[in-house]
Amino acid sequence: LTSTERVAFHRYTFPKSEQSNIIFDIGNQQGESGPVKDAQVTYTEDERIEGFVTTFPAYIQKYQKGADLTMYFSAVADVQPDAWGTFIKEDIKAGSRSEEGIGAGLYLTYNTEEGSSVNIKVGLSYTSVENARLNLESEAKTTTFDEAHEKAVSLWNDYLGRIKVEGGTDEDMTKFYTGLYHALLGRGVASDINGAYP
Repeated sequence: LTSTERVAFHRYTFPKSEQSNIIFDIGNQQGESGPVKDAQVTYTEDERIEGFVTTFPAYIQKYQKGADLTMYFSAVADVQPDAWGTFIKEDIKAGSRSEEGIGAGLYLTYNTEEGSSVNIKVGLSYTSVENARLNLESEAKTTTFDEAHEKAVSLWNDYLGRIKVEGGTDEDMTKFYTGLYHALLGRGVASDINGAYP
């Protein structure tokens, strides 16, 4: 996994298999996302995976009880799947292109050779699927996974290199830079590339 400001990059490397799956588990709670209020995912005719999830994140509930948050996405894979389908909880629908509601998800199935990879770019937005698509197209259309990773490493080195400490033990240095890294994890971008924001 790596990213640019508004686009996530995934690389999945598989063994030899007739059923290598990538699962977009959109409608179930993930980590601190909080309970899911609604979700929708579609595998479009032009092979995009798009949709949204609305949740009640724990970090928002702390300050505004009952408030929700919607995250929109538009994703593209560099390899066409051999099969696809949707699900809600345990109800699996092979060949289906769209699902909505709590528990909604989509899967892509690949017939893979040992070591073959699928790369996926996911544009994200807090405002709309259209802006998630725009973020992806504007920020990462021609960017490869390796280019995004190299840029991310450079950006992190820039941030972590802004403070130089001397002395102490290796353990002290590790603690200091780990603390600095965690302090920097809180930064984020809520606006889209076109200036829209929730």
